[in-house]
Amino acid sequence: MASATAVDSHTRLARALAPLVGDNTPHAELSLKGSRRTLIVYRRDAAECARRRRNDAAPLAIGHLATLLQLPTEIDVPLATLPKPLRDKAHALPRAAATVTATHIRRHAVRPLTVDLIVIRAHAHHWKQGLIRACDVTSFARCALLLNAPAADRDDLLMRAAYYGIGILEPAPDGPTWALPPEPHRTFRHTPVAWHFTEQLHPRLP
Repeated sequence: MASATAVDSHTRLARALAPLVGDNTPHAELSLKGSRRTLIVYRRDAAECARRRRNDAAPLAIGHLATLLQLPTEIDVPLATLPKPLRDKAHALPRAAATVTATHIRRHAVRPLTVDLIVIRAHAHHWKQGLIRACDVTSFARCALLLNAPAADRDDLLMRAAYYGIGILEPAPDGPTWALPPEPHRTFRHTPVAWHFTEQLHPRLP
């Protein structure tokens, strides 16, 4: 059972994040790319998750995602119109990712969730390491550092974080407060790597 102090800390953090992600948005803490207790704020695609459960969908590897991204969603595509390499890969897609007949293929799989915000905890004396870890995930979602104390070289931190679009949360008497809000996440194109990121998180989140 969580202690009263931990619950209060969690409540204060949720209050700080609410202007960005709304109230009661699903979230969970887990280890991510070497950062322990990383907070993931996310939204599941309820229809896609239900479809996967209903059809006992098999896991999707990054190669499968590269194939799927070359196909429209829920549209029958004549196999004869596809290049042979793509046709061969389509036949190798795992269970429930797509329906393949003798003449057509229909893609079903889409991303199971969207990540709205990633909050990485960092020690004030080691914020550069935290910033490096944050940069590793900014291509997937908005990202922020949650410091345990104000950094001594705060101006340097804020300047670098602003350059990368990473938010900075600092402790305050009433709970974490934004020293610098994160930049909105901009998706210029869908990639297998970005989709694979959500596939890796999908089974780990409540």
